[in-house]
Amino acid sequence: MPRTKIGKIGMYYEIHGNGEPIVLIQGLSLDSSTWFNQVPVLSQKYQVIVFDNRGVGQTDAPDRAYSIDMMADDAAALLKFLNVDNAHILGFSMGGMIAQIVALKYPELVKSLLLTATAARFPARAKHLVQIWLRMLDENMSLETRIREGFLWVYTNEFFEHDEAVMASVNLALNHPYPLSTHGFAGQVAALMQHDTRSQISQISAPTLVLIGRDDILIPIEFSEELAAKIPNAELVILERGGHNCWMEFPELFNQAVMQFLRGVASM
Repeated sequence: MPRTKIGKIGMYYEIHGNGEPIVLIQGLSLDSSTWFNQVPVLSQKYQVIVFDNRGVGQTDAPDRAYSIDMMADDAAALLKFLNVDNAHILGFSMGGMIAQIVALKYPELVKSLLLTATAARFPARAKHLVQIWLRMLDENMSLETRIREGFLWVYTNEFFEHDEAVMASVNLALNHPYPLSTHGFAGQVAALMQHDTRSQISQISAPTLVLIGRDDILIPIEFSEELAAKIPNAELVILERGGHNCWMEFPELFNQAVMQFLRGVASM
């Protein structure tokens, strides 16, 4: 399994397929293995690069506060290590915040920007929520309880109508081989608390897709509307089905929107 040294940390990454590179950056507490509904589709046409952010999966988790800037530097350093000069950058939630900073600090690396269920600043209610999640982890609440509580915020009512599917998703998370550490999660939470690009995102020059599920209650639609309004010529797409984890719950809709946008970038 490929790992490389990025600054002072060891970073895990994978490369799938051939073609123009597209980088997928995950959100809070999630690692690269969760892109299993996207990698097989996107890699039919693109070279898909996925990696674990610092704090999760098989990447090191330094016991300190992280910042979104720090994680954007990690992503840019990985691309430079891989000799990728220009790539489509897709980020989900916290990963979308990282992608914003990559586009601002390293515009030469960004062919296009795809911002999914994310924001220029983390919503106030969401800040309180992730602090509760951190307390639940710190107080050793059972993993299954934490998983089920988290699901309530990221999936739609439709998801919970099917008990077998819910249980399958719970079991998948319970059996993850690289469990989340308290200090790794705390580091990522610290990064979310400080993120605010509202005064900067008008400087983003890459073609940009802002993508959101209609029923997102963690980072509501108005935060995507703000991104699309402030990023020059950004395209806003609201999926008719899907909450925060629209990419996981309705992958066909999500993948279709992503591929359609990428086709449009190719025709520019």
